[in-house]
Amino acid sequence: MMKGLVTLALLSAVAAGAAMAQTTTAPPPSPALSAPSAATRGPEGQPPGPDVRYVCPGGSDFSAAFSQDGEFATLTVPGQPEIELTRQRSGSGFAYGDSYYELRGRGREATLTAAGRSIRCHAAGRPGEPPRTFAAPGLTVTMFPDGTFRLRQQRNGSDEPLVDLGQWSQEVDGGVRLVLRGGGGSRRAFRQADGGRLIADNGTELLPAATADKIDGRFQLEGLYRDAQDGGLFAECFTGRTFAVAAGGAEPDLERAWVNAAPSRDAQLFFQVVGRFAGDNEIEVERVVALKPNGTCPPPPPRSAALRGTEWRALEMDGQRLAFDDWRRRPTLTLDDDGKFTASTGCNRLGGDYALDPNGLRFVAGPATLAACPPPADAIERRFIDALGAVKSAQIAATTLDLKDAGGKLRLRLEARGR
Repeated sequence: MMKGLVTLALLSAVAAGAAMAQTTTAPPPSPALSAPSAATRGPEGQPPGPDVRYVCPGGSDFSAAFSQDGEFATLTVPGQPEIELTRQRSGSGFAYGDSYYELRGRGREATLTAAGRSIRCHAAGRPGEPPRTFAAPGLTVTMFPDGTFRLRQQRNGSDEPLVDLGQWSQEVDGGVRLVLRGGGGSRRAFRQADGGRLIADNGTELLPAATADKIDGRFQLEGLYRDAQDGGLFAECFTGRTFAVAAGGAEPDLERAWVNAAPSRDAQLFFQVVGRFAGDNEIEVERVVALKPNGTCPPPPPRSAALRGTEWRALEMDGQRLAFDDWRRRPTLTLDDDGKFTASTGCNRLGGDYALDPNGLRFVAGPATLAACPPPADAIERRFIDALGAVKSAQIAATTLDLKDAGGKLRLRLEARGR
């Protein structure tokens, strides 16, 4: 019964035939906030980091903690019991599972299967890399590797700065923007410029700081709390993260209010609290502001797969749907963090350079293998290379990447490969 409940939590938004809902444009890393570099990320067959937050367009986000020896993965869904999976054999990428669940992935993309139902997910942020801080006079923003941020801004006439937190993403809609979505529906957008600078819509320029500032201020937090065997858990709304509640402070008040109002031991109730962050995975509650038994977190903003570090598999070329008896013959495209791309035409492999900036996306093909391609692979190869050379802009919606030419014509439609 418990596994069935967790399955519903993980896959609650997945309807038959709609697991990969197309929603909005979203993130690629850039030189300012890149995915893990080749020097820091693990081999292709390893998860992207030891602690990864997966976002799942059309379903519930979750976190995965991978053991140091790589043999176990612990999945955490806000307000639900943890799920421990063991390493499974995998031809490529990584795989963990038991008799009920399976997490299988490659690079930043993964597919979670529960009770025979699957959903595509991708790693948020920059797993495995340290936090990064960007600062301007009166404004400090820190981006964490799990795709969350904290912000501090000085306010005129007030000694108490404004603090905010939420989730960051990099959106591709022709060019690249860094977007921060925080409390109360706030949204801030920045253009990424040379030298790792961020330029706000109002012209404010933020420079990368030499050291990270974790902005350990007093935050107004709201989320779902439940008592657990080894302490309370608080699933904070705007970051989507689940934090342990540290002993002391107002923690007894929080637990007492939950005990008095919870209809069952497994219930999670909506609280508003004031607290501070203690380390990466714990909060200290200073004051309980309110309990709203019927309250709930607002739906998370729609997010999409990352442009870089994802293997994109061709679905359409010039409006024509592609069909293959063997999916390994399907053209693929992968962009790295250093301005290089690799691709398979389904017959030969090629590489080259690409540029992504406010003017759009451009590919310059380099050397390719020279295997003879039988029909119809030869025609598909020519069309794929021609289409790639004509690309001038990119858009991502959920797990679909559209590449268009200078006239706005859709030349290539690709999907993120999760397994």
